[in-house]
Amino acid sequence: MNPSQEPAPQHYGQVPQYDAQPTYPFGPPPEAMDWEQPSRRRRTLRRTVSVVALVTAGLAVAGAPLGLLWSWIAPSVPVINAGQNGIVVNDPSPEEYIAADAWFTLLGFGFGLIAAVLIWLLLRRDRGPALVLGVTFGGLACALVAWQVGRLVGLSAWNEWQDTSAAGDTYARPPDLHAHGALLVVAFAAVIVTTLLAGWSNDPDLDLPGAKPGYGHDLTDASSDSPAEPDPTAVPAPPAPWPADPPRG
Repeated sequence: MNPSQEPAPQHYGQVPQYDAQPTYPFGPPPEAMDWEQPSRRRRTLRRTVSVVALVTAGLAVAGAPLGLLWSWIAPSVPVINAGQNGIVVNDPSPEEYIAADAWFTLLGFGFGLIAAVLIWLLLRRDRGPALVLGVTFGGLACALVAWQVGRLVGLSAWNEWQDTSAAGDTYARPPDLHAHGALLVVAFAAVIVTTLLAGWSNDPDLDLPGAKPGYGHDLTDASSDSPAEPDPTAVPAPPAPWPADPPRG
């Protein structure tokens, strides 16, 4: 064949070059997006101490009405002046003697539950170790105040009767606390409820409720300008078609 009659070489289109970057069908990870998680500002020591002092003072003040309620609900103890034997309980099986301790325990436990939930909701920006310390010290202070306030009701009349009563006289002694371990009930209940609420919270910093698991509200707000991740259920787009071959002569 004459070289002049040989067919001209075919010139095909240039093969497109694709960027050799990995694809993420379910969205790129944060490190691939060149985006770092914003660091959170930690609470200062002054803020922590203020929260502990505020919760402690608030629960201590709330102990006064709790003590008045206890003195009103708890039954009085019937006593009698036995002369040389002193003042003794005028009942062979005095249930009233321990009823005051039982009522103090029940009221303190219920108060600790309610107080912990209210404090959790009101001090939402200070959830954490400061709140646990606050309800611990505050629960102890509340129980002490409730005991002292409750036993003061009718105490002066009781002391006067002891000084002026004669043998054979009877009296209804005002309630008093004998099992001092009941003073720990308020703090125990408050700490248990606070710990459970913290364990059920899905915010790692315990600042705001309702965040996605593993992410806080501040993190969600800060990442609003970042590229949106694709829907994991979406079908990936098909690849671009190759360029058509030129017609052959």
